[in-house]
Amino acid sequence: IGSVTLDPPFALAPMAGMTDTAFRRLVKRRGGCGLVVTEMVSSEGLVRGIDRTLDYAEYTEEERPVSIQIFGGDGSRMAAAAQVVESMGADIIDVNMGCPVPKIAKHNAGCSLMRDPAHAARLVRSMTDAVRIPVTVKMRAGWDDAHVNAPTMARMMEDAGAAAVAVHGRTAKQSYRGQSDWGLIAAVAAAVGIPVFGSGDCVTPAQVVERTRHSGVAGVL
Repeated sequence: IGSVTLDPPFALAPMAGMTDTAFRRLVKRRGGCGLVVTEMVSSEGLVRGIDRTLDYAEYTEEERPVSIQIFGGDGSRMAAAAQVVESMGADIIDVNMGCPVPKIAKHNAGCSLMRDPAHAARLVRSMTDAVRIPVTVKMRAGWDDAHVNAPTMARMMEDAGAAAVAVHGRTAKQSYRGQSDWGLIAAVAAAVGIPVFGSGDCVTPAQVVERTRHSGVAGVL
């Protein structure tokens, strides 16, 4: 991802309320994880310097390489938050375009950004122009079954300067019901030149290996 090498190409998916620094360190100590990602962190809280928000973004050297995932809907605030993340020494900044939770989506953040691809691309461009470290995007298949636009979104994110994308093969409306569409994830991987990471229903080691071998992705969350 940019100048950051993942060895192996498996990442700990960001999960609200779970992937704090203690959990991430436990995972790293078990081995087999090339990248850890924080819980999603509010761009507004980072810019304002709110202590609780900064706590979500804390990490230790043991966790490297580490990606701090931020969320928000305003390009200038996301760019400013990206600069805060860079100043904290993180290796990667990840943009949350996958959260389906209404309290996030109603602020034009999370997966709601997939409903306005042009705005999402401008937001990512403002971030990539503001920092030197890689900016990545985690998205879903789309907002709902009528608007599955991950391949198009991925191309737009690449054009906006994103260094990689991760795709969860469910729509926001699905939340965590049904199955992750790995056929769609493979289509995204074929549509762009940047690394694509697949996400969804990868629980056992065998599932992770299978997805890596047969879907054309660079890695798996």
